[in-house]
Amino acid sequence: MSLIEIKNRVNGEVIFKHDCENNTVKITVEEAVKLKINLSGSDLSGSNLSGINLSGINLSVSNLSGSDLSGSNLSWSNLSWSNLSGSNLSWSDLSGSDLSGSDLSRSDLSRSNLSGSNLSGSDLSRSKIEAGIISTFKFFGNFGSAGRNTVFLKLEKSIYVHCGCFKGLLEDFAKKVKETHGKNELAREYGLMIAMIKKLWKIK
Repeated sequence: MSLIEIKNRVNGEVIFKHDCENNTVKITVEEAVKLKINLSGSDLSGSNLSGINLSGINLSVSNLSGSDLSGSNLSWSNLSWSNLSGSNLSWSDLSGSDLSGSDLSRSDLSRSNLSGSNLSGSDLSRSKIEAGIISTFKFFGNFGSAGRNTVFLKLEKSIYVHCGCFKGLLEDFAKKVKETHGKNELAREYGLMIAMIKKLWKIK
């Protein structure tokens, strides 16, 4: 028999434990899901969870950094403010999931389904997203007061923007530009970028 514990990422308290022959972290998580255990705040860093079904599960503020979630079903799950940096999410289904405020830096999202997901405030820096249900992206170099790079990612139903320290949806980016720059020249530059993206991708 092999006992595996799922602990809280902050205080180390045991959230769930499971003991069975040939036990793995994946088997333990699946058992927790079956028993409807709230896995919010879990430390699952570096775990092999490939192909797991976590649809609709609450994993908010969890640590999944460096984990293998390739081919997993994470549709409609709550991953808000979770650490997914360096994780493998290739071929995963993240449709309808809440990824707001999450750290997806250096993650592999290739061939993943992000349709309808909430990426507001998430960090996608250096992540791999090629050929996922993000249909395309546009890159603008050396803009703004600090000569920043601005990246627009076209999701199925929204547009994600990464510009300097800002990471969020297009409508939030437009509000931030207005708050920060008012009607000055920089505001007009960013406004032209936004207008171009809307026209190109036929966004009203």
